Amino acid sequence: MTDDQVSRPPSDGTVAASGAAQARLLELAELCHICRVAFHLTADRFHWRPALGSAAEVLAAALPSPDPLLATPRIETGHRLVAGVVQTYLLTAAGHLGALSALYRTGEVLFTPGMVVRGVIECSARVVWVLGDRGDVPEELLVRGYLEELLSAEEAKKAAGRLGGKSTDRYKKLEKTYKDLKTEIAGRFPGTTLDDLSRWMLGGQTLARPSEVVTWMYGLLERHAGSMVTSKMSEGIYDYLSNVTHPTLYPTRDLREWVPSPDHPDELVTILHVETDFVERQTVAAVLAYYNALSSVTSYFGWSTDIHDQLTEAIDRVLPGVLQDPK
Repeated sequence: MTDDQVSRPPSDGTVAASGAAQARLLELAELCHICRVAFHLTADRFHWRPALGSAAEVLAAALPSPDPLLATPRIETGHRLVAGVVQTYLLTAAGHLGALSALYRTGEVLFTPGMVVRGVIECSARVVWVLGDRGDVPEELLVRGYLEELLSAEEAKKAAGRLGGKSTDRYKKLEKTYKDLKTEIAGRFPGTTLDDLSRWMLGGQTLARPSEVVTWMYGLLERHAGSMVTSKMSEGIYDYLSNVTHPTLYPTRDLREWVPSPDHPDELVTILHVETDFVERQTVAAVLAYYNALSSVTSYFGWSTDIHDQLTEAIDRVLPGVLQDPK
């Protein structure tokens, strides 16, 4: 094992890391923890209230909550529906980063981090997608928020039906929620048909698939922030993260190194190992996606940036240069 590797010998399945590798993993773990904390500090201070003069204040004025355009408006409609979607996805991304921190602290970095990184990127991309590009009008954000809510309601109903059957109280409750939401959407957006909703179309927009929204996010960052990761490169990143999430042979086989057996030198055994540089690249992908999502939210709501600035300083300290504009 070299100074920058984490390895697993074939004997007992334990993970071993060199001193340098272990130290670097602890640094990356602390950064992921700081990312998680940044979300909770932000939520606890600002409580998702728009600041004066912010884009979110414009959204709140244009889309009151409860929504007066609904026949029977719920509290979490209008601008609060949009905020609820964004908050939930950002919370989930922060939680995934907390899990990534725990993995790094224990040295369990051969198989699982890629799955968690994918979760961070997907949730972060959803945040950016719902808030949209510059110049999007409030109604467009509401449409995207409703599409996310509809997907969630349908998946919840479907899972409950398959788990416990359609005769259970839980399924019936979730089915009613799903149907009520479709009725609400149809009432809020006149001219919407069931066929439109079955194809995830609403108000001239279509719900983006996970891979599409990740590519869209990186394309947006490439245009506005000079991201070093292009939308095309993001397709390859997402492909790999999908392959380590779903059963695929090559990601694990790429970790193998054949060496003589310590007990039988004439036989070969495998050692699994990963370079810390590779672990770091995965961390960069997760942290940058989350950082940009948190940046979008902080800017959109017009909040003070001191918490965000502390995160910026932490990223610059642990991953120097990754936030620099390459242009």
